[in-house]
Amino acid sequence: MARLEELTAEIGSARIEVRPTRAEIDLDAIVHNAKEIRQWVGAGVGLCAVVKADAYGHGAVPVVHALFHHGSVDAVAVSLVEEGIELRRAGVRGPILVMGGVYTGAHREILASDLTPVISDLGDVHALAAAASSFGVRAKVHLKVDTGMARLGVREENLPAFLAELPRVPQVEIVGACTHLASADAEDNLATEDQLARFERMLLALRSEGIFPLVVHAANTAATFRFRAAHYSAVRPGLALYGGGLPPSSVTLRPAMRLVSAIAQLRDVREGDAVSYGALWRAKGRARLATLPIGYADGYPRRLTGNSEVLVLGRRCPVVGAICMDMTVVDVTHLGDQVHVGDQVVLLGSQGNERVTAEELASRAGLIEYEITCGVSKRVPRVAVVRSQAFGGSGEAS
Repeated sequence: MARLEELTAEIGSARIEVRPTRAEIDLDAIVHNAKEIRQWVGAGVGLCAVVKADAYGHGAVPVVHALFHHGSVDAVAVSLVEEGIELRRAGVRGPILVMGGVYTGAHREILASDLTPVISDLGDVHALAAAASSFGVRAKVHLKVDTGMARLGVREENLPAFLAELPRVPQVEIVGACTHLASADAEDNLATEDQLARFERMLLALRSEGIFPLVVHAANTAATFRFRAAHYSAVRPGLALYGGGLPPSSVTLRPAMRLVSAIAQLRDVREGDAVSYGALWRAKGRARLATLPIGYADGYPRRLTGNSEVLVLGRRCPVVGAICMDMTVVDVTHLGDQVHVGDQVVLLGSQGNERVTAEELASRAGLIEYEITCGVSKRVPRVAVVRSQAFGGSGEAS
């Protein structure tokens, strides 16, 4: 009984990781990507790394620590107040911009955590002013203007009235101005050029009221690479930091996530045998199948059923049958006796000379690249892989 109690206490005090399924995060790759982006935008343009949604599924805390440790970025941007507070509690001291604009009464928490909110609503302006007064400080904010996204931001026709209200709330100081470009990755540049022209008019309106933002930013990943005019004083890359997007040929990005598991069971099936729910796949002859302990609850999209491949022993193996909540089956017949229980399987990333990219999985599943890494669920442990001595060592750290 005593041993059982000890084991119970041990289980309660630590995260238990039994499955071989995990997401390996290459922090060196993320730092490298940030440096490549910096070189592309050139001196005088700041880098605000977008780390919302747990750094696009890569683990915001270790990613942000790595970026600030190397001086790779000037600031980071999140979507939610909660995300910003989580970073502060993890010891992050650099500037954190909260882009989401939905604060629902958390204005005191924003200031107490030294977060910089992006505002576009007069209600938030007044709430921040009240919170700032109670703390005896000025609330520094970035003003977002809507130039064509029609989601958040002050519309051009409403900007004069918005600016006219600001002198009544001296507790709030606009230190930044921004917008969001809706079609920077489209083949037709006209929509983006129109948004940038509108942004210029709105910046002029700010200056005419004596407001000169220290930081002006508009460029997401696509605009960072495609529109020099969108760089202003800072850019906001997201996807590119993690190795995605479509960079120019002179920019070399490294994918930062590798989703891996291992073969849990091997079984031989006969011609005509069905596999998984709905009998969507039947063996055309004798086949050897491998069961993997990973499924759509882990973020391997069910949409990939019948249209995906994984890597085993550096070779591509097709997924067969419906992807289940917790398991996926692959055909390893062509590997013969080389394959064994426990062999590592790569669902995203490289093994040997082969690579499965997020772009490939997104295309096969009818999704976008963002959904692949963001979709890797919380029950999949993130393991930070650190290879450079600049981090004080090499190897892995959970």
